[in-house]
Amino acid sequence: MRTRCVASVLVALAGVGLASACSSSTSSSTSSTSGATAGTSAPASASAGSTAASADAASNAPAISIPTNTAAAGKTIELINGNDVDPYFFTVKDGAQAAADTAGAKLVVQAPNSFDPTQQVPLMASAIANKVSAIILSADGYQELLPSLLQAHAAGIPVILINESEGDMDNTPYALSFITSDNTDLGKAAGLEMSQLVPSGSTVSVINSVTGLQSELERGSGFVDGLQAAGAGVTALPQQFDDDDPTKAQSIATDLLQAHPNLAGIYAVDSFTGQGVGTAVRALNKSGSVKIVALDAEPQEVQLLQQGVIQALIAQKPYYVGQLAVQYAVDAITGKTSDIVRSVNPGSVTVTKSNFNSPESQQAIYRSK
Repeated sequence: MRTRCVASVLVALAGVGLASACSSSTSSSTSSTSGATAGTSAPASASAGSTAASADAASNAPAISIPTNTAAAGKTIELINGNDVDPYFFTVKDGAQAAADTAGAKLVVQAPNSFDPTQQVPLMASAIANKVSAIILSADGYQELLPSLLQAHAAGIPVILINESEGDMDNTPYALSFITSDNTDLGKAAGLEMSQLVPSGSTVSVINSVTGLQSELERGSGFVDGLQAAGAGVTALPQQFDDDDPTKAQSIATDLLQAHPNLAGIYAVDSFTGQGVGTAVRALNKSGSVKIVALDAEPQEVQLLQQGVIQALIAQKPYYVGQLAVQYAVDAITGKTSDIVRSVNPGSVTVTKSNFNSPESQQAIYRSK
């Protein structure tokens, strides 16, 4: 998922007081890997390259445990996604639907056709007018949607954010929970993985996306942190930016490989960059010899992984995010707000060819529509 795709889920829940919603949701939780199915424990993580996918140790993601036959049965939960074209959001929807089916709730899914908070405002208004029991919102902008959050609260429908942090949303008291990946942690996971793939003391490169975007800067600096933490003496060239354009990423990668014939690897900070870098490496017949670690696990990246062009994908966990958002909606509808964690880092899953068929990897891979 491109960084702007990082979604927000605001779960507005009928009858839940604002103070209790904000104070009771700060409890600690048990760690989980890739969002276990209802009623099961999350499998233990393994090192990168093993038969099981590795998960980010920084995650505080609670295990998925969706109750059945509760007061949420028959209630309507509305998911307003970030857009209706990104595989990340298709996967959020699939996870949410699976959880809603388990709970016996009705899930309604809406989304703008592109990232545009002004298109989400009428979707929020419609959900409020329809008196849904909970709203799950992937907010494309805070200031534009703040009036909608206030309206939901006034209507007795409190709200939850996914893929935006508390800081991103100005610590709004109208959200019960913020479910989002930590960009620095994603980058660090990529740096640790790269250090295992390339020889000690080698040089790698970072191709970033949008200049000045904080989330992208965190993904870049986190990668360097991961290289340093690995202690293998792997160093990174100054990062370059492709403006979220796979064609430009391909051009930058081609120039880098020609200027640095001994370059051991390239880190791509998002799906578009990963596609462009993969195309360049394959065109220069360097597949496998130049290691690629990319963030996200969108269909084009997965194809490059299976072809041996990309060696590892650091996947966010949209399916799990969808599950957890509905779980928290159900908790709120049934008065169990003490079970809701206010700030959740779902962590990541490192997907490789060797662990591709593991349950963790398969759940982490982003779906086509």
